[in-house]
Amino acid sequence: MLADPRSGLRTKAPNLVAAADSILRWPRAAEALHPEVVLRLGAPWASKVLGQWLGSLGADDVLVDPYGSWLDPHRTATLVVAADPVEVARGLLDLRVEAAQPSWTSRWRSVAAAADAVFADALDGPPRAADAADALSEPWIARSLLRHLPHASRLVVASSMPIRDVEWFAPPLLSVEVHANRGANGIDGVVSTVLGVAGAGDGSAGVGLLGDLAFLHDAGALASAAGRPATIVVVDNGGGGIFEFLPQATSLTRERFELLFGTPQGVDVAAVARGYGVGVAEVASEAGFLDALSVVGTTGTHVIVVRTDRQANVGVHDRLNAAVAHAVEAVLPR
Repeated sequence: MLADPRSGLRTKAPNLVAAADSILRWPRAAEALHPEVVLRLGAPWASKVLGQWLGSLGADDVLVDPYGSWLDPHRTATLVVAADPVEVARGLLDLRVEAAQPSWTSRWRSVAAAADAVFADALDGPPRAADAADALSEPWIARSLLRHLPHASRLVVASSMPIRDVEWFAPPLLSVEVHANRGANGIDGVVSTVLGVAGAGDGSAGVGLLGDLAFLHDAGALASAAGRPATIVVVDNGGGGIFEFLPQATSLTRERFELLFGTPQGVDVAAVARGYGVGVAEVASEAGFLDALSVVGTTGTHVIVVRTDRQANVGVHDRLNAAVAHAVEAVLPR
């Protein structure tokens, strides 16, 4: 089961795979893990790597959606079933479908455990000094946020890099509900969504993980934030971090890239938040970030601003994915 955080299925399932994006980047793993049938329940992952892998399989691909929506960007579904995914799963159990070959299942378990161990080793240790290599990186922020939120918190994740960092690097077992506006919009209204989730009235903490562009796009929502128990983490990398991973980041001059794709706003995010009268913390270290999370679930709205470097972030992702490739290669049969 390749489950993204929004699915609500990253629980103690015996065959759960959380690190599919990093695993399937490497051709030998992608080939060794080839399935005969794919059953897709609901919306796809944000991962381009996973989507391309599914598109290359040529396997029977069954997409189940309660509304019959064709949620299939790569157009690989061989059958679209308009049905309740839970009822479909129950029906398959009643059919006693033949189990996968043990060797195939074992390969998936081995590579998933290897990838999970890489992320735990790289991202779960004690807080590092601010000048340590890769300290306070965007993958670390996403993973640490999910590891340290109170049980049953609700996390709203913005589009672009936040949803991907949560999808790729979050722990395999979650006690947090993850929500996103992905599919409904891009960066529109994310602050409003966080405040709405925080105002649900059931005592659950409402938290948001946003980039600076998503925050600034809807910062005016803070005018109605009074009394909402919301905490908004803003990863301020001075623009659109996702574009640093695309070819134009190296094919254009830096000046041209920044104008067309990076789009830095030159705005002090913390000052904007303070202007709306909410609590603001600016953190510059891993320990400072964890300390700042103590406001989660308390009265009032709080904004935590963490500044990162877009270009350095690409290197962090590359090193993590390379470490996963090495670990996966070591456990795949020759």
